Amino acid sequence: MKHIIKLHTSKGVVKAEANEGDNLLKLIQEHDNEFAAPCGGNGSCGKCQVEIKGQGHVTSCLHTVTKNIEVVLPKALEMKVLSAQYKHSKQVWTNPGASAFLADIPYGLAVDIGTTTMVFYVVNLMFGGVVDVITMANPQAKYGADVISRILASTEIKDGNKKLQKELITAVNKVVNEYCNTNSLPLNYFVKIAFVGNTTMLHNLMGEDVLTLAHAPFTPVFLDSKKIKAKEIGINIHEEGEVVLAPSLSAYIGGDILAGIASLDTTKLGKKYLFIDIGTNGEMALINDDRILSCATAAGPAFEGANISCGMSASTGAISKYSDKNVEVVGDVEATGICGSGLIDVVSTMIGNDVLQYDGNISSDFVIANAGTKNVIALNQADIREIQLAKSAVQSGIKRLLDISGITADELDHVLLAGGFGNYIDIKSAVKIGLLPDVDLDKYIQIGNSAGTGAVLALKSEGFVDEMNMLQKKMEYIELSTDEEFTMEFAMNMFF
Repeated sequence: MKHIIKLHTSKGVVKAEANEGDNLLKLIQEHDNEFAAPCGGNGSCGKCQVEIKGQGHVTSCLHTVTKNIEVVLPKALEMKVLSAQYKHSKQVWTNPGASAFLADIPYGLAVDIGTTTMVFYVVNLMFGGVVDVITMANPQAKYGADVISRILASTEIKDGNKKLQKELITAVNKVVNEYCNTNSLPLNYFVKIAFVGNTTMLHNLMGEDVLTLAHAPFTPVFLDSKKIKAKEIGINIHEEGEVVLAPSLSAYIGGDILAGIASLDTTKLGKKYLFIDIGTNGEMALINDDRILSCATAAGPAFEGANISCGMSASTGAISKYSDKNVEVVGDVEATGICGSGLIDVVSTMIGNDVLQYDGNISSDFVIANAGTKNVIALNQADIREIQLAKSAVQSGIKRLLDISGITADELDHVLLAGGFGNYIDIKSAVKIGLLPDVDLDKYIQIGNSAGTGAVLALKSEGFVDEMNMLQKKMEYIELSTDEEFTMEFAMNMFF
C-alpha cells in the first residue's frame, strides 16, 4: 500500500511517496540530506524527533509509515564551526607543483573533513592566499555522529562504502560549483585539492572498506599520502586537476593530526609539549626532544553532544558556557540543549558546589536551565556516567604517554589544544574535572583548527607534504587497547 508523506523542510514543502512499513527517518533523509541521526538511527539518542501534524512528536528512526502523514522537520541549525588558526603556524613558500600551470589563474581547495563538520579553504595558488572559507556539517551525519556509527553503516546499507564516499564528493563538488558561480570563475580554474581528516574519513573519501578499522588489529587499507587525478573519484575540477591526501599513522591517528602537528612553528614551543585534539576520539601526541609518542582513546561522542539526554552539537540554542552567575548560548537565543564545552563547565560547577560526589553519583538530576524554556535542560545520572567515561579515556591516554616517555606533566613546556572543542572549552573547568593535566595554566595554548592550517599548507607546498611524510615515519603509535596499564589507569581515572 502506498502513502503520501508531506515533508516541511527548511527549504520548503516536499511530497514523497512511501510504502506501508517504511522507516520514517530513511524516508526523510532521502529528501533532506542534512537531517542528522547522531546514533545512526539505532533509537538510542532521541535526537531525530519530528512533528507529525495531528499526532505530536515522534522519534523518526523508530517510526514506521502506516498512513498519509504531514511531517514538520526541525529548523536548520547554525553550527559554531572553528575554521581559523593563525598563531604558532609555520610559514611555507607557495610551491603547489605542476598543477598550478593548468590555469591562467589557478585556484585550489584545502579541505578538513571532520566527523562532525567540514571546512573548505579556497586558495589562490598564484600567491598562496586564502580568499574564502566555507563551512558545513558533514553530510554523513545522517548515518551517525561518530566514526563507529559510520563504519557500521558501511556494512548495514547496500553499497555503504560508495554511499559514504558520495556524500563527501557531492559536498566538495557543491562547494566548488557554488564558489565558481558566485565569483564568475570557470570550473577549470580549480586545479588542486588537498584533504586532511581522520583515517576513517580519508578511507570514506577514497571509497575504501572501513570495517577493518573497527576491529582488532585495526588495519587500515592505506596510511601513506596519496596523489591522484581528481576525476578518479568523481571530483569535478580541471580535467587534469589533482587530489592530495595527507598521510595517516594508524587507524585512529589520521591525516588531520599529522597535518596539525606538522603545521606548528616548533621554534616557539620548547622541547617538550603535548598536542591534544578531543572529539569522539581523544587523539594526542607527546613531543619530547626528538621522540614523538602518540595514541588515541575512544572518548565516545559525549563531548560532541551525543549520548547526553539534553546534549546537542555546538549549534544555535546550545549552552556553550556555564557558571552559577552566567550562561552563554550559541546564537544568543533561548537554550534548547547543551554542547561539549558547556558540559565541562556544568560538571566543574557541580564539583565546586559539592553536588557531584567523588565517584560520580548525584542524588537527583542537576537542572541547568528551565526559566523560559519549554523543556527543562538537566543532567541525569546516565549523563554523568557518559562524561566520566569520556574524561577518563582522555586523562588515561595522557598519563600513559607521560609514563612511557618518562616525564611528568610539570616538565611539559606547553599543552596544545587543537580543534573546535579544544578551542572553546574553559581550561580551568577541564582541569578541575580531570580531563586535562593540572599544570600552570600559562602553559596551555588553544591553537584552533591546526588540521585546517595543515590542509592549506599541503595545498600550497609540495615540500610540506614531504614534511608530513617524514613526520609519519618518525612518530611512534601506542595501541592502548592492548596496553594493560591503560586499563588500570582508566578504572582509576573514572573518579572526579
